[in-house]
Amino acid sequence: MKKIYFLLIGSFLCVEAIAQQNFNDSIALSRNRITEKAMITLGSWAAVNIASGFIIAGQTQGEAKYFWQMNAYWNLINGGLAVMGYLGARKAMARKYGFADNESAQQSIEKLYAFNFGLDLAYIATGLFLREKGMNSTNLKSQDQLKGYGTSIIVQGGFLLLMDGIVLSLHHKNSVRLNKKLKSLELGVGPNGLGLSYAF
Repeated sequence: MKKIYFLLIGSFLCVEAIAQQNFNDSIALSRNRITEKAMITLGSWAAVNIASGFIIAGQTQGEAKYFWQMNAYWNLINGGLAVMGYLGARKAMARKYGFADNESAQQSIEKLYAFNFGLDLAYIATGLFLREKGMNSTNLKSQDQLKGYGTSIIVQGGFLLLMDGIVLSLHHKNSVRLNKKLKSLELGVGPNGLGLSYAF
């Protein structure tokens, strides 16, 4: 009878461990898929802006020229970040995560996108400042350059603000799922020692 009892307990613990690992894998996969898709979106945006920016800048004059020029320059950086981010997400998919690893990774990625969101607002503010400075400039070339660059930075910051806001909300949903699972696990001390209980 004792053997059957221990066999049943062992089977339950084994099934629970597999279920928890599958949950951890699903959280990690979801997090990395979100990042992967975000980097594809950023990379596509960068490619379009680089190509159109250099082509149109060579065919226009004045403020428009500087607008398209800055679009191209700005997205050289975005393109590099997109490639690194995509490769990092692909590499992270091969990892196995425990609850603690997942919690740490979720907190880190949310902080990163929250920081980026604030940075995007700073980009827009900088663009508005450059446009205002351009309008007050007496030098025609400086006026066109400042206004063109300023408008470009506003557009680029606006796109990043939208993208980072969406990605942050998706990562937050993932964190909510993880926190609900963590709250269902309780560590306690009983007559037989330390135990871990799971609330269904």
